[in-house]
Amino acid sequence: MRFKITVLFISFLFSALAQEPSKSASASKEAKIVDEINLSDADIEIFKEQTKQKVEEFQQHIITIGSKDQSPEKRNMAEKEALKLFFKGAEMQTSKVNSDGTVAIQSRSMEIYLARLKSLPYTAVVIKFYDLVYISSFTKGPDGRYYSSATVIQEFTGFTGDNLVYKDITKKEIEIVIDLVEDKFFNEKKWRVFLGNIKATETKKA
Repeated sequence: MRFKITVLFISFLFSALAQEPSKSASASKEAKIVDEINLSDADIEIFKEQTKQKVEEFQQHIITIGSKDQSPEKRNMAEKEALKLFFKGAEMQTSKVNSDGTVAIQSRSMEIYLARLKSLPYTAVVIKFYDLVYISSFTKGPDGRYYSSATVIQEFTGFTGDNLVYKDITKKEIEIVIDLVEDKFFNEKKWRVFLGNIKATETKKA
């Protein structure tokens, strides 16, 4: 009986070891496929234009969400549409100039940031963006995705009644991700542009 158990154990061990090369080969094959899938220069130019459109769309959503003059329904819809633009797990950095001139920066998930934007303790919020969207060159990452960044300038003003309470200008850097995702309708993979983490790189009082 003890001999049978030993034989079975050895047989199982050799079977497991025999499967390891196939797993490694499979992983290597997947990595090779990722390496072979590349975007042409013409594709990159198209995605640059799509990136600019998505950044501008996000800016419009931010203006709507922050505005106390818009209806709750419209602000809620803008919040939902804004989240669709982002890569899963994206975060937003917010910044504020303190009374001593120092800048406080905090990172939050995009969901929490947008929810907080709707409920800021001001009677009126005005958000403006300068007509400047600088998009850096796309580079392919080791994960097969393409990465870039877009730089925008945002002006934020908060009022209590008729009194201007806070105003600043912030330079923001938006991570751009081009990922190959499954299109369930066409049953094939397609490249799509997503917005990623947003960093506050420079903030000053206006």
